[in-house]
Amino acid sequence: MPLFGKLCSGGENKARKMACPCQLKEMEKLPEREEMLMKKKDFLMTKIDQELQVAKKNSIRNRRVALQALRRKKCHEKHIKYIDCALKAMRSAHENIDILNEMNDLIKDIPEEHDPTLDMSDTLHTSGSLGVEFDEDELLAELERLVKNLDPSLFEKDKTKERVPFFKVLSLTSPSQPAKMDEDEIEDDLEYLRRWAN
Repeated sequence: MPLFGKLCSGGENKARKMACPCQLKEMEKLPEREEMLMKKKDFLMTKIDQELQVAKKNSIRNRRVALQALRRKKCHEKHIKYIDCALKAMRSAHENIDILNEMNDLIKDIPEEHDPTLDMSDTLHTSGSLGVEFDEDELLAELERLVKNLDPSLFEKDKTKERVPFFKVLSLTSPSQPAKMDEDEIEDDLEYLRRWAN
């Protein structure tokens, strides 16, 4: 997400501020260079035609000159392939720049479209929009009255339910002697467990 944010946030002006001045100059020169490459390609095409003519003329009389013309023709064809690749890269760069600009515009539009919905939800959820205002002092007084009217026995019943049974651990001072418990302690524990189970 951070990479996406860096590429698309802030629009064209922010991207221009972040970009190096030399990059901006190069981006502005892309159409000029594309035009120059097209002219160079046309020039090389005419050169290829000329080399073919030279090769045809000298194919019977002077084979050496004809072979050199064909080598130059192959070299020109190779340059044309490079130019085609460069033109294709420039066109894709233009397309990518256009796509990024469209994405920047969409990202700019999203907060503008989202703001009215936030305003609506804020107005619906505020108490001022309902026409009802609450006084803090009145609310505190009502809370105090509720606390005074509460029956304390309600809380005691809840505490007994929340208790976890406690089991006494036998002391292991001498493993040979069994631990002795009083019958009263056992009865108390059983009574506690019955209350806890109910």
